[in-house]
Amino acid sequence: MRRFDVYGLTSRGKVRAENEDHILLVRPMLNDGGTGFAFESGDPRLCAPGMLFAVADGIGGLAAGAEASRIGLAAFEACYRETNGGEAGLLAAGLHANRAILEAASRRPDRRGMGCTMAGVCLMDSGYLVYHAGDSRVYRLRNGFAKQLTVDDTVAQCAIEAGLIDAAEAQRMDTRHTVTNSAGSPSFLLHVAPGPEWRDGDALLICTDGLHGLLSDDAIEQAAAEGSAETRARRLVEAAIDAGGHDNISVIMVCTTGAAA
Repeated sequence: MRRFDVYGLTSRGKVRAENEDHILLVRPMLNDGGTGFAFESGDPRLCAPGMLFAVADGIGGLAAGAEASRIGLAAFEACYRETNGGEAGLLAAGLHANRAILEAASRRPDRRGMGCTMAGVCLMDSGYLVYHAGDSRVYRLRNGFAKQLTVDDTVAQCAIEAGLIDAAEAQRMDTRHTVTNSAGSPSFLLHVAPGPEWRDGDALLICTDGLHGLLSDDAIEQAAAEGSAETRARRLVEAAIDAGGHDNISVIMVCTTGAAA
């Protein structure tokens, strides 16, 4: 049996007055601090609909952003839990989260335009699904190398795909973090795809742009190279804070630790 070690950590960083991020680890949803647990591949929670892990980054400023990420993740989890799981369940949960944010915004003029990006994985006994909207990301870490499993919904990524700029130029764009897709938008779209096959020693990193916007892939690989899920998560957040910490920072590490005895 494969063993899993999971830890999530969220921080407001060094500059922001409030944390507009939320993280979800199956049921606990956090806006501050960290939590984690371990389990094995035979865990009954891996049966349909599976185990949800997600980060959400609020849009709209201060209270509106924090409220959007909270409402979005809570609605997403509640809806998914009532489905049969899989891609259809995630898509239904995404639509439910989008409606919940739009409805909340419609009741408060000062909340209009609020929304959130999100990214996560759903672990099942047959593998896992990756989902996202916006510029929150999922990476796979294998043999010391990070591979991004999601494609950012940003103005910069659109320019890259159109052949107007390359990745290096995108990093210098003022609009590199301007998202083109988020929950709380009439045009919201949740991207869902099967994750690559697990290998012992693989890890998944789910994070908001407060992490990957400050750390290069090399820096992410170095900080997440070894140790428990908690150790890796804390090193990543500390590295982002040391690099400036000008945004909220949220990470979830899902690590495999080989066959159980």
